[in-house]
Amino acid sequence: MTPLLRTGPASLLVGTASLLLGAISPWGPPLAARTMPPPPKTPVRIYQPDGDTCKGEHLLKAYRNQLLQFANQPPEVLQRLRQMQLELGEASLKRCANENRISREEADRIWRELQSQPLPGSQPP
Repeated sequence: MTPLLRTGPASLLVGTASLLLGAISPWGPPLAARTMPPPPKTPVRIYQPDGDTCKGEHLLKAYRNQLLQFANQPPEVLQRLRQMQLELGEASLKRCANENRISREEADRIWRELQSQPLPGSQPP
């Protein structure tokens, strides 16, 4: 008596071929007509600084520490990271000032200090 199910390379090839023919069969829906569900939406999170985050020493220290992680990168990479970090720092300072966690004058002072921070491996201005 022979088994009904065959195993081995030949049966694997036949099984794969039948799947492929089923996928491109003229009786099935065309590939372009098949739809996939949209990716799930990720929730937008707005950063909410607290009193400690808005302290100038904390902002400056975090700025320096973040860039130090990338000290071995080429100068153009460091420049781009610095630009991104300045944009984030500016947004954080504005939010801190808008929420009266620091004064506008203090935010301006910290902003000027952030801008004058040297890149890792370079000499301070």
